Amino acid sequence: MALVLKALYNGYDRYFYEAQDPRNADHFLLNPPWLPFLVLAGYLYFVLDLGPKLMANRKPFDLKKLIQVYNLLQVLANVYLFVAGVKVIIDMGITLKCQPVNYTNSPFALRELRLVYLYYLLKVSDLLDTVFFVLRKKQSHVSFLHVYHHAGMVLGSFIYNRFFPGGHFSMLGLCNTFVHAIMYFYFFLTIYRPELTKNANWKKYITIMQMVQFGYLVFHFATPIVLGVDCGIPKFWLWLPMIQNVFMMVLFSDFYAKAYGRRKVK
Repeated sequence: MALVLKALYNGYDRYFYEAQDPRNADHFLLNPPWLPFLVLAGYLYFVLDLGPKLMANRKPFDLKKLIQVYNLLQVLANVYLFVAGVKVIIDMGITLKCQPVNYTNSPFALRELRLVYLYYLLKVSDLLDTVFFVLRKKQSHVSFLHVYHHAGMVLGSFIYNRFFPGGHFSMLGLCNTFVHAIMYFYFFLTIYRPELTKNANWKKYITIMQMVQFGYLVFHFATPIVLGVDCGIPKFWLWLPMIQNVFMMVLFSDFYAKAYGRRKVK
């Protein structure tokens, strides 16, 4: 038993400390490595158990003003990260076959590192979406797809921030910020100008855009695997996001079929 515990501790120390990128070792919510898991555990406990119990005998909170501000800030943050990310890619140059992670302290590499870290913080802030649903007593919106997607994005961005901040994985952030800028703008309009979205197909096309995003990312991460290109990234860490995006494409396709498929006749 002592040998097993020692092996587990050595593995934990090796993978979470020795293998991490030392440039962002002191960044908030990246260290200690168990902190993001604690945040996600608190998130899941609140939105799935504690929150619904606390709201059971309470009226829903009126959070319209707060959510408007939150959605607008999300739009601005996603637009900023998308534009800044495109600029970094243009300045550094990129290959779609397999882009290695730049671990140097050059100005370009540090700019990319900063954007990847800000993206991680943005994914943490996305968790407030679900909290708002619970406080407004819209528990039906707290679906498996919603919770899995939000928690998975936090966990994934944490792992890649810690070990592979940038490189071939930056394209995921670019696609995601582009889609989320449009999505949060739609959310903002549903409260600020509901007449503009009431009979529109915004949500349908946003879902299509998300599915296209997942489809491209499957291709993006499969490319270096299929071509056998080695750019210093272990194949496991390319297989993982590829499979994850296949799974997300299936989940979103199922949601699309149920939400926008053939109308049921009453």
